Amino acid sequence: MRHTIGWFLSLWLIGIASAQSFGIVDLDRVRQESSFYKTRAQQLQAMENRYQLAFQTLVENIVLNDEERQELLNLLTMENPNGAQQQRIQQLTQTARQRADELQRLRQKTDLNETEKAALERFTQMEARGREALQVVREQLRQQLEQRVDQLNAELTKALDEVIAQVAREKKIAVVFNKGVVLYAENDITSDVIKRLDARK
Repeated sequence: MRHTIGWFLSLWLIGIASAQSFGIVDLDRVRQESSFYKTRAQQLQAMENRYQLAFQTLVENIVLNDEERQELLNLLTMENPNGAQQQRIQQLTQTARQRADELQRLRQKTDLNETEKAALERFTQMEARGREALQVVREQLRQQLEQRVDQLNAELTKALDEVIAQVAREKKIAVVFNKGVVLYAENDITSDVIKRLDARK
């Protein structure tokens, strides 16, 4: 009885294997050669560079109030600021530098009048608040970057799954494996997947 069941099971598996065709896709090659992947990697790198520059700019222009600092951060992290926005960045950084210079001058002066004392206190508080805010800004930028990485990975995974399914259906392939887990298979659809993926916008 066991031999009969085993024999039927073997015939069933052979029938499935002959009825279905298997294929492979080299995911590492897709990531390396696909312009779809490369474009998104470049976007992510550009965003990371923009965030690093924004943070460094805030470090160098610390004597701003909370509203000015947030406005400057928003402008610096924009992908393509227009002319008016770039001009506003220059205005804010110039204001911060002027205040820093005035703060330095007031700290070195020994005989301050009441107006100068008030300015010294105001600028000192701005500087202190700016240093505290930098820690928050650093964490905020890190979280935004991580969220973008997760979003891009999800988009790439979805696009890749859809393309692999499309190519497999067209080639009458029932199962597709990653090349990393298969020693040999005749149906390598990697090139077709790359072409179809790169055709996406």
